[in-house]
Amino acid sequence: MSSPKRKSSNSVRTARPSTVRDVNRAIVLSLIRAHQPISRADLSKRTGIFRSNISCIVDALIADGVAREQRATPNGRGRVPLMLSLRDDSYRVAAASIRENMTSVASAGLTATPLKVVQFRTPANPAKAVEEIASAIRYLQSEGARPEVGNLAVSIPGLVDAGTGEVLWISALPQYSGYRLRAELEKATGLQVDVENDCNLAALADLQLRQAEMASLRNSVFLEIGDVGVGGGIVVNGELYRGHDARFAGEFGHVIVEIGGAQCRCGRRGCWEQYISDTATWRRYRPGVGLREDSIEQLLGAARHGDANALNALQETARYLSAGISNIMLAFNPELIVLAGRIMEGWALLRKYMEIDFAPARVDIPVRPARLAPEPLFLRGALLLALKDVFAMPALGA
Repeated sequence: MSSPKRKSSNSVRTARPSTVRDVNRAIVLSLIRAHQPISRADLSKRTGIFRSNISCIVDALIADGVAREQRATPNGRGRVPLMLSLRDDSYRVAAASIRENMTSVASAGLTATPLKVVQFRTPANPAKAVEEIASAIRYLQSEGARPEVGNLAVSIPGLVDAGTGEVLWISALPQYSGYRLRAELEKATGLQVDVENDCNLAALADLQLRQAEMASLRNSVFLEIGDVGVGGGIVVNGELYRGHDARFAGEFGHVIVEIGGAQCRCGRRGCWEQYISDTATWRRYRPGVGLREDSIEQLLGAARHGDANALNALQETARYLSAGISNIMLAFNPELIVLAGRIMEGWALLRKYMEIDFAPARVDIPVRPARLAPEPLFLRGALLLALKDVFAMPALGA
């Protein structure tokens, strides 16, 4: 099976009369997704676009089969408005989230809500993983996922070259490092494939989930505190920031906070993740006892009951967390910093300690827990990436 052709990125696209229409269409589609059901009048109010122009855009979306308009439920006197929503069944994409132990593959429509999820143990060999993902997509398609799946996006827990889809490094899955994952998946599935870092995708997913009540949110930093590491994602003006070569950015877990400190798996000493990961927090509470699946839950339970050792462990983690977040805030000044991970089940305790340390004078640091646990955020973010061609603004310039 031949690989799908991609559009050349070397051409220069200039603005045409249709460009404004394309931009407005993308804006309206995104607003419907964030606020559905929504009326034409509300779309006009939110965008500042004339009602007549909104109607032209909406009529085209309905004609294209991507939106529907229905009467709202009557509520007292007055005219019952027509409300718009996306036709989730008008478009299909697929996503895969590769984790150390388990891989999830899902299909979804325009809302990026998983319709069905297939899971299998993650193979150590990436070629076998490609076979399993392709098989899962065929199964999802056979189960009635109509129309045909268009694009596929893959979330990985490591560094990736977003331009080529090559996996650069996954510490937990060493055989994947250097593997041309996008190219091999395109051969196996016939789909256009994107490969992206998991925390980048989680940053996108969390931002999209918040936009119903924070419509202006465009700049945020996402942090996932994991068992042994800390992942990060940066959203600038509504788009992922990947660094100048699209290979990595937001690797906050490897920012050094202690000169000559604890040995990190990256080979350096004093990296931030060595002080705020679940392993670090647990080690303070139970030195010499390995981290288990229920360890953080056990620690938090003890802390809620006033256990001094548990509270001290959390307080130390909160101090290092506060120091790093303060640095991120001063470097990027985002509208929001989002934290995810099992430790966030103890957010009420962590927050109390964090607010008294390292916060710069006269600077508000808006820190919030993630809307979902990391795993569903990774998958939802991959589905959003697979939908990028539907909701993307037209690209101009080189």
